[in-house]
Amino acid sequence: MPSQTFNTTPTGACCTHGITHFRASVASEIEDWCDEGKPICRNCEVHGVTCSLAIASTYIQSGHGIDSWTSSASASGAQHAGPVSESSSFQIPSSQSSLAAFQAKLAVFDLELLHHYMTATCYTLSRAPTVQAVWRDQVPRIAFTMPAVLHTLLAISALHLARSNQSKRTSCIAHAQLHHDTAVHAIVPIVTSPAQENSAGMFLFASLTCIFACARPPEGTDFLILFEHGQLSQWVRLFRGTKAIIDYGNSEFHTGVLAPIFANGSNLAACRRHAHALEQGQMYVWELRKMICTECSLDKSLHLVYQEALDGLCRTLAVTMKPGDERRLETADIFAWLLEVSDEYLELLRQEEPLALIIFAYFCVSVRQIEWMWWMEGLSGRLMKELHSALDEKYRSWLQWPQEQIGWFPDGAFRV
Repeated sequence: MPSQTFNTTPTGACCTHGITHFRASVASEIEDWCDEGKPICRNCEVHGVTCSLAIASTYIQSGHGIDSWTSSASASGAQHAGPVSESSSFQIPSSQSSLAAFQAKLAVFDLELLHHYMTATCYTLSRAPTVQAVWRDQVPRIAFTMPAVLHTLLAISALHLARSNQSKRTSCIAHAQLHHDTAVHAIVPIVTSPAQENSAGMFLFASLTCIFACARPPEGTDFLILFEHGQLSQWVRLFRGTKAIIDYGNSEFHTGVLAPIFANGSNLAACRRHAHALEQGQMYVWELRKMICTECSLDKSLHLVYQEALDGLCRTLAVTMKPGDERRLETADIFAWLLEVSDEYLELLRQEEPLALIIFAYFCVSVRQIEWMWWMEGLSGRLMKELHSALDEKYRSWLQWPQEQIGWFPDGAFRV
C-alpha cells in the first residue's frame, strides 16, 4: 500500500519463509487465472470465461503492445508482451543511443494510460506531497526496469481512467485486466530467484496488485473480496508478503528512492504506538472481548490469539474513531493491523471461525474511514456482505455495531 512502516531488521529464516509465502501467493494467482493450455486453458473453459492468455497471445503475435524489455529488464529474467488498443503503435527511434536498449512497440492507448498515471493517478495514492512525488517520479523509473511493475501501474491507471471517462470504461477495464494478468506472469522469474536489487520492484508489484484487487469493479453478485477457493484472497496474502519483501530488502527502503513512503508510514504509525492508544480503543471492543473470554475459556492458546488480534485492533480503532480529528486517514493508519496480526489469527479467519470473522468485521469499521480513496470505495460494505454471509446465524448479532458504523445492512441498503 502507499504508506508503509515496519521493523526492517533482517530475520533470517523468518525472512526466507515470508518470501516463500509471497512466491506461493503469486503462483496461486497464476493457477487461478490460467493453466496456459492451448488453444484455451482448462480453467477458463470450465468457468466459461474468455481466456485472457489467448487474447494476450493474439496481441503478441500481431506485433502490438509492449513487446519486450532488454537491458536491465532482461537481466532480471523478465521479458513479456502486453495488451494494446486497436489504435496504432509508436516505435521508439533506435538512433537514440540512450533508448537503444529499450526496443519496444508501445500502443497509443498504453501511452495514454502512462500519461494519465503521471498526471492524475499518482496523486491519488497518498495525500502527502513527498509520497506523491515518489509515485510520480520514482515509481515509473523502477517500472521501466521491471515489466511486472509497469504492467501493474498501467492496470491501475486504466481502472482510474475508467471512472472519469465513461466512453472508455469498457475498454479501460478490459485493458486493466490484461495488464494485470501479464504482470502476474512477468513477476514469476523475479520471485523464483529473488535478489535484493529487485526488492523495490517486488514491493511495488505487491502494493499495486493490492490496489488493483480493491479497485476493480465487482463481477456480478457473487464477487468475493476476502475469500476465494477456500483461501484468503490473493490481495490479503500479497499484502502480508510486503513485510517479508521489506525485511528482505533491509535498509534499502529507508535510504533508497522509496524512502519517503516509509518515512510517512512511520509518522502515521506513531499514533498507533501512543501509550494511550490501547486504552482509548478498548471502549469499542470491550463487549466483544468479554464474549471471547467466555467462548475460549477452555482453550488458553486460542484465547491468546484472539486477544492479541484485539489489542492491535484497539490501537487502530483509537486512531480511526478519534473524535474531532479531521485529518484524512491513510492506508498506513489502517492496514498496519493486517500486517501485524498473527498467522494463527489469519488461519482462523481462513477457516471462517466465527470469532475471527467478527473481529475482522470490527476492522472493517476502520476500512470505511479510508474510502475517500477511489480504489477503496465501497470495500468495507463488500467485506461486510461476505462476512455476514459466512457467519452463522447464532453470531450475527455481533455484527450490529460494525454494520451501523459502516452503514451496511443485510438487505443490501446503505444507511447514514
